[in-house]
Amino acid sequence: MTEQEVNTYRKELEIKVHGKDVPRPIKSWHQTGLTTRILNTIKKLNFQNPTPVQSQSLPIIMTGRDCIAVAPTGSGKTLSFILPMLRHIKDQPPVEPGDGPIGLVMAPTRELVQQIHTDIKKFAKSLSIRSVAVYGGSGVAQQISELRRGTEIIVCTPGRMIDILSTNSGKVTNLQRVTFLVMDEADRMFDMGFEPQITRIIQNIRPDRQTVLFSATFPRQVEALARKVLTRPVEIQAGGRSVANKDITQFVEIKLESEKRPRLVELIEEWYDKGKVLVFVGSQEKCDGLYNDLKNKCGYRCQSLHGGKDQIHREVAVSEFKSSVCNLLVATSVAGRGLDVKGVELVVNFDAPNHCEEYVHRVGRTGRKGCAVTFVSEDDAKYAPDLVKAMERSEQVVPDGLKAMTDGFMERVREGVEKGRGSGFGGSGFGGSGFKFNEEEDVRKAAKEAQEKGMVLRKKTSLSWKMRPM
Repeated sequence: MTEQEVNTYRKELEIKVHGKDVPRPIKSWHQTGLTTRILNTIKKLNFQNPTPVQSQSLPIIMTGRDCIAVAPTGSGKTLSFILPMLRHIKDQPPVEPGDGPIGLVMAPTRELVQQIHTDIKKFAKSLSIRSVAVYGGSGVAQQISELRRGTEIIVCTPGRMIDILSTNSGKVTNLQRVTFLVMDEADRMFDMGFEPQITRIIQNIRPDRQTVLFSATFPRQVEALARKVLTRPVEIQAGGRSVANKDITQFVEIKLESEKRPRLVELIEEWYDKGKVLVFVGSQEKCDGLYNDLKNKCGYRCQSLHGGKDQIHREVAVSEFKSSVCNLLVATSVAGRGLDVKGVELVVNFDAPNHCEEYVHRVGRTGRKGCAVTFVSEDDAKYAPDLVKAMERSEQVVPDGLKAMTDGFMERVREGVEKGRGSGFGGSGFGGSGFKFNEEEDVRKAAKEAQEKGMVLRKKTSLSWKMRPM
């Protein structure tokens, strides 16, 4: 393709890129440079052509570049880093006894870790590559046993990974051979408070690694991490910035707190027989309370999902919802992140999301098409301006009540009665011209040299993980 043809094709794919010497997008799997075995597996899984984000991210990552990719839910982000990671691993010397993994994938929740691990196994078996899922809420003994047998890939939650690295003076596994690092849904990991663990893990990975960040959103709070851990990355923005899928019909209803439950029951009665209904709430307590009401008072067969549940309960809840044993699930946002279930026809935001990223992810649980209803009370007025922007970006009709709430809130901000929100929907995401990494290259180079010296010293003194105050 000529340069003009490349630009035209990117416009067709709704992809924007920032960076120097960006590889051209591909149109078919055979242009990826993947092995015949991987291509055969792709064919067996009936993946027709690369999705837009795959078309651009695969050639970038295959050439060894660091990458930041922001793409909507359901865009194929997971395959975008799995395939290059597998080829990268096959190009390395085999893992020997005592070696740690070559590929490390960090994700925010157990459910997402399990999903990524399952996707990896579809390809890894034919390549004789092993993968171990490391996450909390499940027996650590089994995970330790698998790690001691050796593995090329670890998919983990940051908290449990720290625990594993600290076990038995760091003899269970190590990060000395990690040369391919993935952070999936980095915004959610930060939102869940994993920044200290992520930072410590990265500090113990060799600086000449390849690093990729994938997420449906990329708020500015994560930019600081990106500046520290990526080297001259290529940025990909697919499908717009923090935009819910335009094919999802979105409604906002202004409700008193006392009106929300009766209205929810009305919606469930309307949609329950059409397909799956997913209800998001803001707290574990509300999740339990609403679940009990819907099950015991209304007689619906339903499940609940939040971080306070043990792993067995969470797995049963997800399994029953996926298999349509029950068509109704009440969940907190954190538990719902990474929940990938087909056939969700309706998402109800019982409690309004407090920022754009959360709204996009919740609404995106319906997949490419469906319906989403968000309840907004007077106490949620501070989120109203953000909701208006989110709906406008996805070309939805903004109700007059929400516009009036927005005008009222902004007037109170001007009067000094309320504080405006500094980031949120309008302030998050990519900057218009991308990150300015180049200005910091000298500083980063010096930092990496210092880190390399530090790693040599640690190796001489035997690397062992001891908990240090952050």
